[in-house]
Amino acid sequence: MHLASFLTLSVLSGLALSHGNVTIIPRTIQGLAMTFVGHLDVPYGCSVNSDDMPPESPSQNLAALWLRAAFHDVGKFDAEKPEQVVSGLLPNYLNETENAGIGISVATSFASYVKFNYSRADFIALAGQAVVIHCGGPNFNFSYGRQDGIRTTPFTSLAQSLPDDAIHTYDMMKTKLRRLNFTNADIVALVTGSHSLGGAHKAISPHLTDQKFQPFDSTPGIFDNVVFQDALKGKCVTRVDCGIIKDPEMKPLIELYASNQDAFFKQYVESFEKMVNLGQKTSELSSVALDIEVHEKLAEEGSAQAVLAAADAAAGGSKPVATAVASSKSGASGNVVCWMVLVISFLLL
Repeated sequence: MHLASFLTLSVLSGLALSHGNVTIIPRTIQGLAMTFVGHLDVPYGCSVNSDDMPPESPSQNLAALWLRAAFHDVGKFDAEKPEQVVSGLLPNYLNETENAGIGISVATSFASYVKFNYSRADFIALAGQAVVIHCGGPNFNFSYGRQDGIRTTPFTSLAQSLPDDAIHTYDMMKTKLRRLNFTNADIVALVTGSHSLGGAHKAISPHLTDQKFQPFDSTPGIFDNVVFQDALKGKCVTRVDCGIIKDPEMKPLIELYASNQDAFFKQYVESFEKMVNLGQKTSELSSVALDIEVHEKLAEEGSAQAVLAAADAAAGGSKPVATAVASSKSGASGNVVCWMVLVISFLLL
């Protein structure tokens, strides 16, 4: 079935429920998740998605950007104010250095928000969770009904509320992660574990690499435990990851997850749900199973060599024949403009 037809049927058949200040249509969550998956699949799956990204964007990897957005959306949370909702406010802080590079991914993610009227917090969380599942990670139920933070919420410190490799020492970054009420297991799973996807870009993080793109691990297009195995071999890109592997409190967890992917996946599910629900009243959330398949060419497209080749191909304007034909029929470049127009409208609401 054509994706547009599927989404239309989902909306028409969905049962609308009032939940807080958000109208939820549970049966469209699956359709919304598949919208995200559809973007992740062109043209190189979980590695490079140049069909949806402007050529000048330093990062062409929606998977890594969406996962990063899910983390950064709760960056203003303070464990000393556990009931203060901060989720859904990320679009207000895209100009902060810690959020560098996320902007274009937010444009793509939030386009459907205008159409489906979910909370921004649910939107960001769903995009991140769809990435984890589709790119080879654990499959788990999606909780929905999150409230968005009030846009005028005063924060004690707006800037540098999350760890920033460019200006913070490892100890400073660890302190900031503790402010989010993260345990050691949460930190290792969510920080190093999320770096299973993507890499560093010279245009965004010149303090980390002088390469156009440097993968975080040897399988940057696959959500797996290889990032921990590489860390034990002394391979780390970010200051926080290099600090974690040397931290005697954290290293045993690195060793555990490197040898046991199931243990990593189990902890990641627990930590991810904790992260995206910070400040939320979890007793008021509902849950729905997601039917998301793993990307069919994950192994073929997910290695560092394949990702680097895909990035070079995208930079040169080449793409698979099937993708090129589809793009010429659907006007992929025009879609990017539509995404941007929609998100600008969204941010001005």
